[in-house]
Amino acid sequence: MRRIFIIFLSCLAFGNSQIPLHKVEGKCASPEKFNDRQKQIILYAYNYGAKKGLGYTMAAIAWQESCAGEYMVNFSDPSAGVYHAHIPGVIKKYSTYKDSNFLRNLVGELLMRDIEFASKVALDNLLFWQKNRHGKYKEIIKSYNKGFSWEKSKANNKLAENYYQDVRFKVLKLKSYIPKYSKTPSNTLKIELENKNSEITKMLEELENSKAQAKKRQEKIFILNE
Repeated sequence: MRRIFIIFLSCLAFGNSQIPLHKVEGKCASPEKFNDRQKQIILYAYNYGAKKGLGYTMAAIAWQESCAGEYMVNFSDPSAGVYHAHIPGVIKKYSTYKDSNFLRNLVGELLMRDIEFASKVALDNLLFWQKNRHGKYKEIIKSYNKGFSWEKSKANNKLAENYYQDVRFKVLKLKSYIPKYSKTPSNTLKIELENKNSEITKMLEELENSKAQAKKRQEKIFILNE
């Protein structure tokens, strides 16, 4: 067994050198070095949240969570989209579907393709915590990251505190960046992602229809049995 494990590690070491990670390594250190797509996403997030006084916060979270759209999936959570929404939570809150692996894949794909829906989920979440935390900004951000758990766990509190500090730093950074680029807003990204979303929407509708048809069949059988 030990010999097999050593061989496996050796293969892994050689294999890692051949993975073209440079193709997915986005620039996250400073918005000045963002590519055009990242800049569009940051501006979209800002404009979406600004109507509720959370523009810089939304943009900072998009930067923090996905490097402004460069890394839009986390399999360990699982979460997806520009703001890395927790997929099981999205299913529970925004649908009547039963949670399943297939549905998680579908909703994860939807969050990645549809920036408007992903932004709605993120803003709804922030507004929920804004009300629950009575407008205390630090608690809002910590709760966005860790819910109620940071109040009960030192480890989670530390993680939530670090998350808050990261978001706070990014908000301050974006306040000097966004005004330079927000004078020429573009709807190109929104249109592009909305067009890609039609297939996912159709699949969700078909799933809902099949669920309704199955319910009707059950009701019919029940009537016949009576």
